[in-house]
Amino acid sequence: MDVVIIGAGGAGLSAAKTLLKQPSSVISSVKIVEALSYIGGRIKADDEFIPGHRVDLGAEYIHGFKTILTEVVDESKDEWESRLDEDEELLEDIFIIAHADGGPDEKPTKNGEYGVYYLGKEDTLLRYDTDDADFQYLSEAIDNLKWEIEDDENDCVKEKTEEAVNISLGAYLDEHIEVPSRMSGILESGFGNTAACTDLYKISLSSTIDFEKYWEENEVAGDTRLHSKIGMVGVVDSIVEKHLKNDDRFSIHLNWTVASISRDSNGVTITSKDGTMLKADKAIVTVPPPIITSNDIVFDPPLPTWKLEAYKMVGMEGAIKIIVKFNQKVWPEKVQNVIAGDMPIPEIWFRSMKTKVNDGEYETCHLAVGFLTSKAADNLVRILEECVDQDRNEKAAQIILHQLSQMFKFDKHIVDDAYESAIIYDWKSIPSIKGGYMYPKVGMEKSDFHRMAKSIDSQLFFAGEATNTGACCTVQAAMETGKCAADEIIACT
Repeated sequence: MDVVIIGAGGAGLSAAKTLLKQPSSVISSVKIVEALSYIGGRIKADDEFIPGHRVDLGAEYIHGFKTILTEVVDESKDEWESRLDEDEELLEDIFIIAHADGGPDEKPTKNGEYGVYYLGKEDTLLRYDTDDADFQYLSEAIDNLKWEIEDDENDCVKEKTEEAVNISLGAYLDEHIEVPSRMSGILESGFGNTAACTDLYKISLSSTIDFEKYWEENEVAGDTRLHSKIGMVGVVDSIVEKHLKNDDRFSIHLNWTVASISRDSNGVTITSKDGTMLKADKAIVTVPPPIITSNDIVFDPPLPTWKLEAYKMVGMEGAIKIIVKFNQKVWPEKVQNVIAGDMPIPEIWFRSMKTKVNDGEYETCHLAVGFLTSKAADNLVRILEECVDQDRNEKAAQIILHQLSQMFKFDKHIVDDAYESAIIYDWKSIPSIKGGYMYPKVGMEKSDFHRMAKSIDSQLFFAGEATNTGACCTVQAAMETGKCAADEIIACT
């Protein structure tokens, strides 16, 4: 059969890879249509900011081991390592600092790097292993959150589960955990900015607990990052080169924005905004939830109410990266990342890159990567919109420079002198994406994830991180759903 996949992100590529493993007698052709001008979706890199390196503008961290994502890494490991110098490692260990990711780690990485926390209101910097009683209480409360509902012997599991569905994470913490007020900024930055990517009072408590339990039971913990000569985009390149590019049954159409999808007894017709039409036996829709709920794509016949209502239980808000280049470190030597409470930039990650100047001669540049979602991202957008005489990148850079100086007590002149240039990428401003990561709204139930993933009449199939019924908000979550949709199509033969 002929299959058209809408979207060339992790889900779409994984679906295509899975389908093309079938013989041509089963799958005759696979086409991907993509509204953007490149392959990868929210996996995107800037190849010019630092010569010889691929700076990730979107997904950057590999969360966990032995996943569908790390299978691709293992498949290309030898080839990628051949591109590196002898003293360079393919995978960099990441110190897990965000509470949403299970942080803080108990000890530094093998290279001795660690994370810190900054309390903006009281101008206090805490190491990950601080003995601050309020910080320890917060960490323990978050770590025990996934068990709190079911281990309460005073209430039956059913009643507590219903409460969890209809309450936000923020409201539950207010009522049951009593987070110390001086730690509220750390909670918002280290949990809301990372896992929910939204206000804690919007995200479902029950779904958050489900996600945490899924990770606990199914994933091998640990975060890594591919060497900057490879970048997360190396995963995209690997799938395309090894599984798609040389298969005559595969084709991809970029700058191809879908306007409508219609179905009848003869199959599926996908029409672009310029009127081009593709016909197929089956189609896989991998677009982000806002594209579904905003009716950017017209479905004929319309999508069932049960599916639309499920998609409406998913939110997706802004996500911005500010990437700033320095000629020397303006942060402590072994600090790899920082969670900053009550500050403009909730999270900042640090890394260094060697660039070749002449034969045998290198210079090192240092990056500070600010990561902002939801309210923090929206606030930055408002500030940048007010820029009249100043370049937006430079304005964003000045915000992060000032914050670095304040947190680490470097003289502002030293920070300014070390600064070289900056780039900023706002995922909410991309019309075909409209945000960073999905989050489950208060009231969302497990069945809503299944409804989003459920196919229609064995013609229309759905994938993308929001349709993952286990854990969301990662590249591998999206890839898993693409494989599931493809497997479902194959089962139809």
